Amino acid sequence: MANSRLVDVPTPVPGIRILYDFINEAEEAYLLEKIDAAGGGPSTTSSSAGDGEAAAVRATRSDEAGSATATSAGKKSWGWKELNGRSMYWGGTVLPSGSLIPSPFPSFMDTAWPNVLDRIAQLGVYDEYSGGEGKGKERGPNHCLVNEYLPGQGIMPHTDGPAYHPLTSTLSLGSHTVLCLRSPPAHLAAPGTSAPSEVQSVDILLPPRSLVLLSGELYSTWLHGIQPLKGDSLPSLRGCANWDGWWQFQLAAAAAAAGEDDGEAARQEVRKARELAEAGKGWERGKRVSLTCRRPRGKVRTGLLGLR
Repeated sequence: MANSRLVDVPTPVPGIRILYDFINEAEEAYLLEKIDAAGGGPSTTSSSAGDGEAAAVRATRSDEAGSATATSAGKKSWGWKELNGRSMYWGGTVLPSGSLIPSPFPSFMDTAWPNVLDRIAQLGVYDEYSGGEGKGKERGPNHCLVNEYLPGQGIMPHTDGPAYHPLTSTLSLGSHTVLCLRSPPAHLAAPGTSAPSEVQSVDILLPPRSLVLLSGELYSTWLHGIQPLKGDSLPSLRGCANWDGWWQFQLAAAAAAAGEDDGEAARQEVRKARELAEAGKGWERGKRVSLTCRRPRGKVRTGLLGLR
């Protein structure tokens, strides 16, 4: 099913779509509460500028390809893991081959409100990989990496590796951030391909409650990361490829919510908010939790030896 709310973001190489306000504020607050509970509790530490960049920037994880600790199929393996920041996996263990040894999701992701996986599945964006049948994790993504970012934390530029289909859907909760995309330098270009003589770059504003889809060459070969900053300057924000588009969405959403009689007044409030934002110095970052939902390329194993 195509979704008219998905917005294409102009980039040198096509592959970024974003759906603003994928969830509402009440759903966001509920998810943040439940995620902390699933992980064992909220953060008790904060990042410090004195920690240095090495402590503030997450190393490119060896488990980005899914090599989390193996568990038996059906066994829960939730809980925050510390790696210069907190993360956890839901849905199971992805083997280097791309096969998935499944384990349950928290109910709010898979079977109960707000059922994030089924909402993503209903967009139809994973149908070419899943066959488009069923709902939830059968049709859409069936694996999720949860990352927590405190102000001043980021993640180094990386690719997600070949274990997954070339589509990732990431839901941002709590705070905005800026996703930095960079074309691979020539020495990292895949064999038989050419890379630009100069590295191309594009930054994407990820507002809270937005769902961003990264696909195609931008997913497979471009590097993506988040700079370890406590805030984003106004020039940085205005330099995002979707800065204008996000405000256009705000205008349309405000008018639709207000109705025909009050639509213009609502749009005027958004214009004032933009003027205020662009008269300031930028935006501070708060605690952000991201849900990166993907679909491994391989079979789903029902046991260590069996495939489904």
